[in-house]
Amino acid sequence: MKSRIGAVVVVLAALVGGLAFSQNPPAARPVAQDPALDRITKLETDLAAAKLRIEALASEVADTQKKLAATVKYVDQQAQAADAMVDVLEQSEQAGFTFGINPDSRHILLRGWREQLFAALQNVPEVEAPATPPPAPKRTRKP
Repeated sequence: MKSRIGAVVVVLAALVGGLAFSQNPPAARPVAQDPALDRITKLETDLAAAKLRIEALASEVADTQKKLAATVKYVDQQAQAADAMVDVLEQSEQAGFTFGINPDSRHILLRGWREQLFAALQNVPEVEAPATPPPAPKRTRKP
């Protein structure tokens, strides 16, 4: 009888032990993620944001360059017009514009006009030929 009780206890212990090991591990303990994976994800997000900022800044620079080119073209045209007007005033004076009812007022007018035109011709910026823009970056797809 004692041998039967011992055998029953051993069988029950084996049965309980087998059931204990056959169950899934408890889910209460979270599995820790790899810190390198988190870092890679963060870097990819930062890279995408940086690309957007770079594209926005490149667009802004292109717009600014267009405005600068238009401004320089306008200033150059004004300088050419002022230079041409100086010649016209000289021709007008040689043709007898200053002779008339009140020649002193005409001399004053011409002197003031010339001073204005000479001021417009001072410090006209010279811009080098525009550089060719860098090629657009190639877009690559992630594997």
